[in-house]
Amino acid sequence: MWSFDRTVTIEKPLVTFPRRSIGFYALTGQSVITFKERLVKETIVEALEEIREQNPVGRILLVADNYGSHHANLTQQRADELDIEFVFIPPYSPTLNAIEPLWKDLKREISPEIFADRDHFKAFLTETFLRLSHRLSFASDWIETFLPDVQRLR
Repeated sequence: MWSFDRTVTIEKPLVTFPRRSIGFYALTGQSVITFKERLVKETIVEALEEIREQNPVGRILLVADNYGSHHANLTQQRADELDIEFVFIPPYSPTLNAIEPLWKDLKREISPEIFADRDHFKAFLTETFLRLSHRLSFASDWIETFLPDVQRLR
């Protein structure tokens, strides 16, 4: 906002949320978002268990970056037990991860909002992530590139 005759200030109360989000964007099945205080191998394992709980049947391919906790022996062992297979994208290649456009739209929807407290912020994040994750449009380029023979996923 600008003005010729006076300085304009906009006050927007900031809500801090001391948690990290972990998102699972399911092309088929149920998407999951969970919040953890730290992103360490133990919390990644907890997130994998939540993903499996929401998607109890079938093999799960999870596209992931090369964050150290994703490669930890504990994480990989539990993923094997849960029949979850990691597909690691090359370093510095976020465009290869179908969830990135979803995160971008989520941030766009969050930006104009003002939240009363942490609980409202977390609820908004969860609802918005799950609503947006029903769209396959975020993954359309990814599907065309990596799954060209798939006609219809949903």
